[in-house]
Amino acid sequence: MEDALAHAGENYNTTIPIHNALGAMGKTDALKNYTFREIAIFESQLKKTPEDARVRVLLAGNYAYQGRFDEAQRELDLAMALRPDDTMILYNSACTLCEMDRLPEAIIALKKAWEAGYRNPVWTRQDPDLAKLHGDPEFERLYPPYDEASSAVQGTAIAPHNSGG
Repeated sequence: MEDALAHAGENYNTTIPIHNALGAMGKTDALKNYTFREIAIFESQLKKTPEDARVRVLLAGNYAYQGRFDEAQRELDLAMALRPDDTMILYNSACTLCEMDRLPEAIIALKKAWEAGYRNPVWTRQDPDLAKLHGDPEFERLYPPYDEASSAVQGTAIAPHNSGG
């Protein structure tokens, strides 16, 4: 982790797999501490490129993870203003809204992501950020359990950032 971050320079994308790995391994304390580093990296990036909607939505997820909901909402609003139809902004907004326990709004964001073209049921169903949505009728309709028959119809997409934990 330290080597990757040291060699990343200004590439904030290096933080994402580290965040995901800490969450997947159940390293809750390490992830809590790590989000402070990520926030610093994302805030630094925004000073250079305030129009970067992706870094804004990632920052929103980390703010939400820390319970900083007003700041999370501000970043979500800015990300959506910059790229309102971007599937990954919409998807990661849903993740952030789940972290903030705003599940009806998360379903709306996820539905917009689906309508914009993000239809990967495998990633969506395994994403722990969206686990709170499992069982919701709209979630189940949009992202049914994966099977071989539906994979050809659903298609795949680049995996989004897992913004919470």
